Amino acid sequence: MYHPAVLPTRHDMFYRYNARNRVWLARRNLPWLLALTYLAVWVGMTLLRERSPKALKPWFKGFAEGWRKPAGPRRPISWRTAWRMTRTGRPPVI
Repeated sequence: MYHPAVLPTRHDMFYRYNARNRVWLARRNLPWLLALTYLAVWVGMTLLRERSPKALKPWFKGFAEGWRKPAGPRRPISWRTAWRMTRTGRPPVI
């Protein structure tokens, strides 16, 4: 309660883990077309938000690591579920 708020970006591993975990979640939980769209959106958002090469280098290393290493068992949501999420205002892509 009395601990000051700190930014997670103060840790060097933040950008790497952030990107790796996004790739793993997309690979495990989304149909391939949605997974690729989701990841493309996040790459674009990251490039717009982070203009520092110091931050982008570990982010892209983590992104590549997410594709290279196993993501765990794949159980993607159905297209029906994705459509229901979209109708209720929570699309799985953004």
